[in-house]
Parts: sequence; structure tokens; C-alpha cells
Amino acid sequence: MKKSFLFFLIFVITEVSPFAQEGRHILKQQYTVDFFRQHLKEATDWVPYPTINQSAAWKSVLSPEQHAKLIQQAEGLLGYQWPMTRASVFLDFTENGNRTNFEKISFSRRDALSILVVGELIENKGRFMDDIVDGIWTICEETFWGVPAHLTYQKRGIGLPDVNDPVVDLFAAETSSLLAWVSHLMGDKLDKVNPMIKERIYIEIDRRIFKVIESDPKYRWMGYGRKNVDSTLSYKERSFLERRPNNWNPWISSNLLSSILLLEKNKDRRAKFVHQVFDVLDNYLDPYPADGGCDEGPGYWGKAGASTFDCLDLVKMATNNKFNLFNEPLIKSMGEFIFKAYIGDGYYLNFADAVSKTNHSPMLIYRYGKAVGSSRMMEMGAYLAKKTPGGLNMPEAYSLLRKLPELYYAKELINTKSAEPLIAGSWLPDIQVMMSRDQEASKKGFYIAAKAGHNQESHNHNDVGSFMVFYNGKPVLIDVGAGTYTKDYGKSWVISSAYHNMLPIVNGEVQLTGRKYAASAVSYTSDAQKNIFKQDISKTYNEDLGMRKWERTITHNKGKSIVIADNFDFSTTYDTIILPMMLAARPDITVPGKMLVKTGDAESITISFDQHQFELTVEEIKIQDAKISHTWGSTLYRAQFRMKKGDSKGKFQFIIQQSSTE
Repeated sequence: MKKSFLFFLIFVITEVSPFAQEGRHILKQQYTVDFFRQHLKEATDWVPYPTINQSAAWKSVLSPEQHAKLIQQAEGLLGYQWPMTRASVFLDFTENGNRTNFEKISFSRRDALSILVVGELIENKGRFMDDIVDGIWTICEETFWGVPAHLTYQKRGIGLPDVNDPVVDLFAAETSSLLAWVSHLMGDKLDKVNPMIKERIYIEIDRRIFKVIESDPKYRWMGYGRKNVDSTLSYKERSFLERRPNNWNPWISSNLLSSILLLEKNKDRRAKFVHQVFDVLDNYLDPYPADGGCDEGPGYWGKAGASTFDCLDLVKMATNNKFNLFNEPLIKSMGEFIFKAYIGDGYYLNFADAVSKTNHSPMLIYRYGKAVGSSRMMEMGAYLAKKTPGGLNMPEAYSLLRKLPELYYAKELINTKSAEPLIAGSWLPDIQVMMSRDQEASKKGFYIAAKAGHNQESHNHNDVGSFMVFYNGKPVLIDVGAGTYTKDYGKSWVISSAYHNMLPIVNGEVQLTGRKYAASAVSYTSDAQKNIFKQDISKTYNEDLGMRKWERTITHNKGKSIVIADNFDFSTTYDTIILPMMLAARPDITVPGKMLVKTGDAESITISFDQHQFELTVEEIKIQDAKISHTWGSTLYRAQFRMKKGDSKGKFQFIIQQSSTE
């Protein structure tokens, strides 16, 4: 009786928990405008990191090699020719869906300015000032600080930016933060060149950012639309508005906070603006899964959970620690998701629109872990740092918000105890994701990650019921992950369930997009010998198919095998059912009833199936997308298991085991 009750409890929690936490309001309940008015430091008094006249402080925290490398990078930009952002390139997105032509120009400008500023900051000889001033002025002259794909926020829509309708997107906020840090760090050295430089920075940030946010625009990324959704809208329109805000919310918020805290001298305005931004951030935290899981995929953690850390850390510093949310369980869980999603050797599980091999900042993981008291995160950050030549790993490009602590705490990080975070397993009931490996603290043997969830997660892929398998740290069955963004990216093959492991293609039809297309009857049980993950994925398909049931049970028998067992029931007949599997290496299918996948020089994995039930073919997929090929190479393979019989009911299993190549 006790076991039955426990199983029922797990089932109920899993079914209702994705929205069970709404209403926590951890920011709004504790912090008022008066609190910020009283405790925020004045902009002129707040010095979070050493500025231009404190270059000796930078030498003390950087190794001679690091110092020399940073100066060398800046020297490479002396006399830099700032590239032009032409209208014709801006219009590429409207005319052919290309985002990258404009973004390369825009981002390269900001990268150059950031590198030059760091060089001058740590050397303080004036060698880079002319180029810094040119960079500031060039960026201030831009019509729009964002990117063409985000002009949906302006009244005239995509095309060319309307100078009379400035909007705040990701990169307008990033640019604001960059210029605010430059103004703060370079200080009177900019005034000595010309006082109008810092004045211009403030004027541009004020009109493009501060006044726009203060006008209370209710952008979708702010998360206000969820609260008053018109019931007369179509299901598609309601679903779009009802989605939880994604990483845009904390990412933009962190840059807004940087800008206002560094530049704004009016005490009352600073307090009101910080409170307004925290109201926006609360819309992100309020419905966030209590398990801390980032349903956008671990690739977005650096701009989701980690940007939330940036927000909280900035205000904690700016209030002399009077503001502190790092003891909140939710904030700790959001941080610790990153090591729970880690597979090994730089691979992460990559459900949703993420990449499996990604380059997270070791320093960011370390600092977040230190703030919330997570030794595992701190050790992970130190481990990743020690794998980086020179000890500096700054994947954040031009973000001085991220780059400055990366430099300032470099010695502290490299001297911290390190460990690769190879946890035995984890279950995240809110986002319905499980991870399991054969051995704690070892890449040896099998690793499997699997998901349930629904098909309207942020940056959604239609992947309910999918899974990925690694062996000895090497990929066996993969999630292809994210491709390069274009205007028509929503139609990309990488998003379709037809390219996710063992998601049925029934009469040519695949899973549908929307919140109602979700797993049901989800449960997870675990003991020392095995982990068992169950779900029914039938509700993710068109009702007209008559799929009454498609139960999937994934059993990881630790140290032995992984078994995928399915049980289906249709109310109607069907013509074809195909089960796909995605692989990074060409499999050997010469042995009937077996598919062999090579994982090493002397090792391979056997995936066994009933040859009387399935006919197996393999399709080669040539990869033209640089983002995908960066992780998986130039060729992928899709195994297709075509069911031979057309019975309305049936069951089958696939067994994944280690085999010898002898």
C-alpha cells in the first residue's frame, strides 16, 4: 500500500508541478522603491571593479601571461577601421531571411570596443584612447542598437528601424550596458579627450533605453501578457501569449540594471527604475520551474539562470549586500541545473533549441556557485577553467558585465579545487527531464537523458518522449540541437519530431506544436540498480490519427543496458509507422535485428530489435549548417525503423548494450 501511494504521489506531482509555483513573487514581496531609494549607492560612489586610474589593481589579479595577452589583443586593433552598417545589409533579413550579415558588422564593432577598453584599463598609457573614442562615437551614431530580426517590436514592423520609435531588444540592452561600463571605467580620461563623449553616451542611453522602459511598453519579453490574455483569441494566439517569458527577460534586465546603476545620478529615478526592472524579472521568476530546470536547453542557461544571477549580484553589490536573494532555494536550483545537464568532455544534454557542445563561462559558474553555496558548481567552474589555456575563458564576447569579473577573479578561480561534475543521475519533475549514468563520478559506461514535457516550451523543439544516449563519454544516439537562426527557422527540420529519437512518424505525420501537445501519465522511479521513466506521448499527435495510447518506458539497468519499451493502441488503422534514430556516426546494419554503433577504436554499441517487426534503413544527411557541424561534423545519419505490420495495437522493445567489435 505504501509503495502504491508513493507512486501515485510521484505521478500527481509530475503532472501538476510545471505551473504549481506561480504566485511566489520573491522580489515584489520583499523589496520596494523605498528600499532601493534608501540602500542603493550613488552612481558616483559605486565602484564594482577598479577603473582606469586603478590599473595597478588589475595587474595584481592577472598573471603576467594574461596581462600580456589582453594587451596584445588590444594592440591588434590599433587604427581599427570601424565597419559600416549599411541599410541594404539591414534589409537582408526582410528580403532573404539572413540575420548574420548585419550581425557580424554590429557585433564586431562592439567586440573591438570591449577589447580596446580592457587594454587601456589594465595598461593606462593612453595608447588606445583614440580608437576607443572612435568606437563610442560610431556606435552612438547607429540608428538602432538592436538587430533586424527584432524589429517586430516597433510599430512599423521589420524592415528599417524607425528613429522615432526606439525599441529595447537583447542587443540594444547589451549595447547600452557596454557603453555604460565604458563611460564608468574610462571616466575622466574620456573627459580629457572631450566632455561631450560621456554626455553623448548618457543622452543616447537615456532616449533609447531609460525613457522607453519608463514608458512601460509591456514588451512580450517582460512577461506581462500572460496575466490578462483575451479569452476570445484563437488557441494559437493565446498559447503564444501565455508562454512563460524566456531568457530575454533576465538577459535584458541585467543590462538595464548595469546601465542605470552606472550612469544615472538622480537617486529617485535610479530607485524607481531598479524596482521596475525587478517587477519585470519577477514575471520570469514567478512561474519558473521549482526544480530549476531550463526548458530552453542548457545552451541558454548562460542567458537564463546565469543572467538572473547577474541581476541579483549587481544589486547586491550596489546595496552593500542589503539586497540578497541567494539564499532562496529557487535561485540555487536555477544555478545547479548546469551541472545536472552536464554529460562529460564538454557535452551537455541539449533538449530544446540548444547545442550539445557549448562553451559556458567557468567564472560565471564558479561565481554563481559561490553566491548560493554550491560546492559542485564552484568545482565545475574551476575544472572548466583549468582546461582553458591561459586560464581565461571569455565566451561572452563584448559584455563587460561578464568580462570584468572574468578578469578580476581569475587567480581565485584557478586556485579553487576542481572536479568534473559527473553526477549519477537526476530527476527534474517540473520540466520532466531525467538523467542517469552507470557510475557516479565516471564517464565509463552508459549515460541517458530523456524528456517528457510539452511542445510549447521556450525555443521549443517537438521532442516529447525523446532521449539521447552516450557511452564512455561518446555520443551514440544524439539530439541534433539548434541550427543557425534565419527568418524561417521555425520550419527547420531540426525542430520536427521526425528528427528526434524514436518519436513515431505515423502516416507521415509528426508531433504538433502547442501547450496541449504534452506527455501524460509521467512517472519516474529510481533505486541503486535501475532508473525507470514512463510516459504516454499519444496526446502530442493529431487526434485524427486515432492514437489512443503510446506508452513509453525507458529503463536504465545500471552497468548493463538501456531498454526502450513501447506499447501503443490506435482506434483506427494506419498505413505506416516509422521510428527514427539520430546518429553522429554511420551505423552497421549488416546483422539482422541489430544496429551497431561504433564509439571507439575497440568498442561499439549494439541496439537490438525484432527484425520481424521492423525493417531498417539508414539515411545520410549532409550538414550545411555551421552551427550543427561545429558539434557533430559534416554528416549525420538517420536510422529509420519501419514497422512491418499494421496492427492497431502492439508493443515492442529496443535494447541498447555494449558489444565488442572483434
